[in-house]
Amino acid sequence: MQYPEVIQNLIDDFTSLPGIGGKTAERLVFYLIKNGGQEELQQFGKNLMNLKTTIKTCRECGNYSLNELCDTCRNIKRDKKSICVVANAEDIKYLDNTHSFNGVYHVLGGLLNPSEGVTPDKLRIKQLLARLRKDKTNEIILGLNPTIEGESTIIYLKKKLKEDFPEIKITRLSRGLPMGGD
Repeated sequence: MQYPEVIQNLIDDFTSLPGIGGKTAERLVFYLIKNGGQEELQQFGKNLMNLKTTIKTCRECGNYSLNELCDTCRNIKRDKKSICVVANAEDIKYLDNTHSFNGVYHVLGGLLNPSEGVTPDKLRIKQLLARLRKDKTNEIILGLNPTIEGESTIIYLKKKLKEDFPEIKITRLSRGLPMGGD
């Protein structure tokens, strides 16, 4: 069965998003047709349009924000001497939800992946180094995923940071089971 063009276009739009396949896209579209009132659909469309016009990148850390500085960087209760380096802005939420880190973050904007064309100059590494020169940072926590790309990014960053900032303590997030754990 062929759907009307407007329905198929919306299904195609949803399937272009990560993690949404054809069946899920169809369910979303038919839910909106059945349950979405005119006002709700207009608000939904407005919210989508506002993503690009209102969201900025924090000039300090690279997180998403409505302002020049994100809430974390503006928070005077945060320990500015401790920076956790993450791959993407969405990683911050997961780490913050643990309530175990009170420092600030630095978003790289991805992980090294030469086969995909992601080299050090494509990431926010220069901004991190400039930030370290400016601030009195004493600890860097590498909060990157334990994938091949994450590990290669960690190796690169450790080497670069030790060369330029030998006095800064460099650690990484723990992972896995403790020795003897089941």
